[in-house]
Amino acid sequence: MSKKYKILVPKPATANKEGTEIKLYKHDEIVDAKESWQSETMETFVNNGWAIEVKVDSVDEKVEVEADIKRARNNKGQLMADDPSTPDVNEAWEGGKAPKKTTKKKTTKKK
Repeated sequence: MSKKYKILVPKPATANKEGTEIKLYKHDEIVDAKESWQSETMETFVNNGWAIEVKVDSVDEKVEVEADIKRARNNKGQLMADDPSTPDVNEAWEGGKAPKKTTKKKTTKKK
């Protein structure tokens, strides 16, 4: 049975058994290591902290990875602002949706 791995840090590595092709393993990519060379590559990724093994209960179950919500940046790396003329899309966040706001309860000391 093959193991599945989630890539945490994008890294280039071999893409075939012979090692003649290189592939960039992207962040949040799920890799299904069906062959021994894939397992060896992914174990190297795990040992270096670049990937984690994903456990699956059954073969039919699909692995869904929730994307991290990140601020949108321009080509200079600066944070982008929201365009008020488009109320249905928030350009300040990747994916067009801002994260939900959380509120903290204020506590007061007893006198």
